[in-house]
Amino acid sequence: MTYTVPKPKWSEGWKNYIFGGWQLSTLMNFHARQPFDETRFYLNLVGNPFAGVNHAFSASGGATLWVNPTAFCDPNAIDPNTKLTDPGCVGSTYGNVSRNKYYGPGYGSVDFSIFKNIPIKERVTIQLRTEFFNLYDRINLASGVGAVSVGGVYAINFNTCQEDFTTHRCAATTSPAYSGFGYVTDTFGDFNGAPGIRPGEAFNTQPAINLIF
Repeated sequence: MTYTVPKPKWSEGWKNYIFGGWQLSTLMNFHARQPFDETRFYLNLVGNPFAGVNHAFSASGGATLWVNPTAFCDPNAIDPNTKLTDPGCVGSTYGNVSRNKYYGPGYGSVDFSIFKNIPIKERVTIQLRTEFFNLYDRINLASGVGAVSVGGVYAINFNTCQEDFTTHRCAATTSPAYSGFGYVTDTFGDFNGAPGIRPGEAFNTQPAINLIF
């Protein structure tokens, strides 16, 4: 949406170069949440995947726990020295978690721009512009296929289920811990190949000068 600021009636001659030609523009972009598994999990659901999870971003860890790993068990990850006795963990290669059952983070961003158009000749204009991306500095976590680390031994996205053979549940025990099961470790822009400036990343500003003819 672009709004042209009305020129004051008294803005004539040289005053028009200062008070005329201003434009304001905004772009609001919001996406609903998307499922984050590209195949079946190859896991058994044995608890509430959102129990004890608040989806808060951890600045120190650099990640967000999205699903509770102890709510799942890989029926194929069996300790060779211990018989797997948890009935919730025994199952087929595919487990009992259906495709697209759970959804990852949503997305929201508000961009804002200020333009100043300075006419040079009849068909030549210099445009000064400042653009503010993600004005409210919202943390937009990665979403979609592969955004949340989940999978069993035979999952197409490799084994991210570190089995706890005492409880027979998945656990985020990899090093560092936040790279384990159930975590979102990336932001929307970087995850989609556009890190830094532009959509989905932290608040940033981009000044520019355009020659329009």
